[in-house]
Amino acid sequence: MLGGEISRRGLLGSLSTPAYVALGAATALAVVSWLVVGDVAGALGGIAILAGTYTLVRLWGRRSIAATLLRAWWWRRRRLRGETTFIAPVAARESDPQDLLGPLWALPTPLGRVEPLNLTGTAWEHMFILWHHNPGERAYLTVLLEVQGHASALRTDRSYETASMRYGVLLAQLAKAGSFLRGVQQINRIVPHDAAPHREFVSRRLSTRPGLQALVESYEELVDATAATAEQHRNYLVARFPLTTEFYDEAQNYGAGSTGWAGLVREELARLADLAVRAELSRPQVLGEQRTCAVLRSLQDPGWPIDQHEGVRWNNCWQSYTTEPDRLVVNDRWHTRTAFLPRDGIAAAPLGARWLAPLLTAVTPSVIRTLSVRMEFVPDRVARARARADVAQDSASLLDDGKKGRVDDGTDSVMLSASQRRLHDLAPGSGYHGVDWSMAISVTSPDPAELRRACMRVANEAAQSALTDLDWQDRAHDTAVLSTYPLARGMAVA
Repeated sequence: MLGGEISRRGLLGSLSTPAYVALGAATALAVVSWLVVGDVAGALGGIAILAGTYTLVRLWGRRSIAATLLRAWWWRRRRLRGETTFIAPVAARESDPQDLLGPLWALPTPLGRVEPLNLTGTAWEHMFILWHHNPGERAYLTVLLEVQGHASALRTDRSYETASMRYGVLLAQLAKAGSFLRGVQQINRIVPHDAAPHREFVSRRLSTRPGLQALVESYEELVDATAATAEQHRNYLVARFPLTTEFYDEAQNYGAGSTGWAGLVREELARLADLAVRAELSRPQVLGEQRTCAVLRSLQDPGWPIDQHEGVRWNNCWQSYTTEPDRLVVNDRWHTRTAFLPRDGIAAAPLGARWLAPLLTAVTPSVIRTLSVRMEFVPDRVARARARADVAQDSASLLDDGKKGRVDDGTDSVMLSASQRRLHDLAPGSGYHGVDWSMAISVTSPDPAELRRACMRVANEAAQSALTDLDWQDRAHDTAVLSTYPLARGMAVA
């Protein structure tokens, strides 16, 4: 159940956690100023510190002044250190050393510390499990599964709603206590349909009788006419396993070290595959190293087909890129922009099972794009406590407006309605759990000017999908694009 959370709650509204920390530090400095200096001068100094800090951290439009300055400083620092450019090791070996400017990296620096588990010689050596262990966040494992999405064809709205409810059951089952799979990333990769395999299929079955030339030419024109709108959709699920104490204890039953980890992950993936089939996500398939890395390579450079996976490994799937302020340039020919959906970027309206259909299927002419949704499961008792606190705060805001005679612009009413709905849905015995989620969209084009037009078309269809605002990650496209790769990124890892 999405929608309705159109602003942050809290004493000062939409301020972020770092902003509250900064205000707390400013308050402490103001108190110290008043105690040390004393009298009116100390009080005025403290007020100036608080007012200046609030001016810096308050949202002015999409970002605060402090966030804008930090973003500019971070961008300049990364460019000076050469972190915004990556030269693939294969390309570096084939290039003239004099043409290689800046440091060389084995992997793109925004990846951080991530590497495949070494399962050679174990019963799970056919599996490809990535181990993420970056400083400041809990280590976790990820595995990529490919699934067949829901076919459109002649389906009724009721059939879509049924499939949506079954997918909700899948998430609720994964969120239950005792499940070690605590997060899912859903990826939909959309590329223009390649008519070459179809042409080859037809040519091998075409009769050699004379007089068919006009018919063949007519069919060729039909194929060319539909090429602009025909698309190929590939659907993936990324399972995320936090390395908690409970995970370590249970993994010991399957073996020592990484062998035990892989054994436990294997059992959890079997359960996920069964639930996916019940949710009409047919033919779930856990991908090995070559096929996973082929997906990663194709997401970076669409010139590489997703299914061309021979010889692709973790150490050679990463492509060279250069980060421009407004886009990411891969292999000097593919230009990509990435956008996040902000908290208030989704309309506060009832959303049906097909609420994202315009963005997924109605972008014309066809645009290479990736839609990624990250979901972190919240236990029902924790989600219920959050909802109860939100209902209390929203109710208090409305009562305060009434006492002071202020006219509600609709925000408080919508927020109260959303929190009350969550509290009702999370009632004990309902079987529902909470979820924290984020959404990222990347758009790719072979030309910078066409990229801008493609982003505009995507934004137009996003607006038809109740996504009222997209935050394009200028000066951070090389790090933001990782949120659309099967790495379970895009949210703070608890």
